[in-house]
Amino acid sequence: MSTAPEEIKGVMDAVRTRVKELRGRKGWSGTDLGRELEALGVPWNRSVVANFESGRRPAVSVQELLALAAVLDVAPISLLVPMYSEPYRVTPEGMEPQNSVDVWMWMRGQQPLPGTSAASSRLYFAEAPTQVGRGERDPATGLYEWYEKVEREGGDG
Repeated sequence: MSTAPEEIKGVMDAVRTRVKELRGRKGWSGTDLGRELEALGVPWNRSVVANFESGRRPAVSVQELLALAAVLDVAPISLLVPMYSEPYRVTPEGMEPQNSVDVWMWMRGQQPLPGTSAASSRLYFAEAPTQVGRGERDPATGLYEWYEKVEREGGDG
């Protein structure tokens, strides 16, 4: 049985569903979530939470998404993509819905989206970090090297 087009979740549908679910799991009210976000410099309150969860507020900024993930104790990807295999809209238009599992793997740098050309796939893998945070730590900044470049056999250059 196929999913009706109007039932296919998009990015904000997934975020809305997961925020409401995780807020409930923590036993938080909308006021509680707003207070936690406010402590991180994100000006949310009970009304903003209610408007977002109901769909009256159509979207969140990247900064708000990261703050939501931080206060809800989850990785940002788990707010963006449904947790189970289901059709998922990556973009509002111009792209067929993808399986949410494929989107998880794409966002984690494990595979390009299905239908990606061979040339684009090569670029995708050339840009995907291979070992995030595994490099040397800079004693001056306390930061880790972002990733180590790995020589790939059979590459174009």
